[in-house]
Amino acid sequence: MRRLPLVIAAVAGLIAASATPASAVDPAKGYNGICTGNDALTGVTVVVDFQELDGNGGTAAPTITRCSPNATPGTDRTGIKALQDAGIAVAGVAQWGLGFVCRLEGRPAATEAIPVSGNPTYKEACVRTPPAGAYWSYWNATGATSTWTYSSYGALNRNVVPGGFEGWSFSLNRSASSNPVPRVTPLNPAVNAGNPTVSLSADDLDHKITLGQSTTLTWTSANATTLTAQSVAPAAGGGAWSGSLAGPGGSQTITPTAAGTYTYTIKAAGTGGTVYATASLTVQ
Repeated sequence: MRRLPLVIAAVAGLIAASATPASAVDPAKGYNGICTGNDALTGVTVVVDFQELDGNGGTAAPTITRCSPNATPGTDRTGIKALQDAGIAVAGVAQWGLGFVCRLEGRPAATEAIPVSGNPTYKEACVRTPPAGAYWSYWNATGATSTWTYSSYGALNRNVVPGGFEGWSFSLNRSASSNPVPRVTPLNPAVNAGNPTVSLSADDLDHKITLGQSTTLTWTSANATTLTAQSVAPAAGGGAWSGSLAGPGGSQTITPTAAGTYTYTIKAAGTGGTVYATASLTVQ
């Protein structure tokens, strides 16, 4: 199974290209504003900031802030699933299928010119990976502070943090150090700043490898005093995953010994409680 470099995977996302008006957020899914009530600590707030696309091509695209509830609290969701559960239309590229976000709410549309440096009439066909000068940058936040973090993994490879924020910001003619953060403060009043958080991701783009190959599990955490590779299910065949892990983040190579679908669980404990995260991997 082909893998992509980490720097490329950072723009990852989803689904076949289609043009959808910016006003077509599915009203049957999610709701406007940050997650509140029962969703405050189980859902995730999704922010879509169109930046320079707002008004480009004659279509207004104000920033979207929308709660993405988790229908089954306690189970993990990818960044892509959070977008879908929020009712936001997502389109990917033909080359990588679910691998790269190309359009959000139909933008950039196939017919609109994007003034990329050196190609001011560029139009996004969503066939191959979008250019570095015009793509959807992916951000996340725990909800405990007002700080966004640029994701080093794509939305298909990363599980969201319950109570946190998922941010999408269109980057036009920017560098890796100047990508614009979403212009919404990612602060959730229901999140205790001292609560531990943890996420776990498998490096492979589609969470699939061939028997005999290895993959890497990568974790990040905050406010955790201990991190533990809690379990792999089924217990046999998934490779070695147990014992204490380095904090606040790290990675470990996994070499499964049998075909199947495996779920890896990480445990993070701190003074604010104990939380878990999972990552799945299919071995063909």
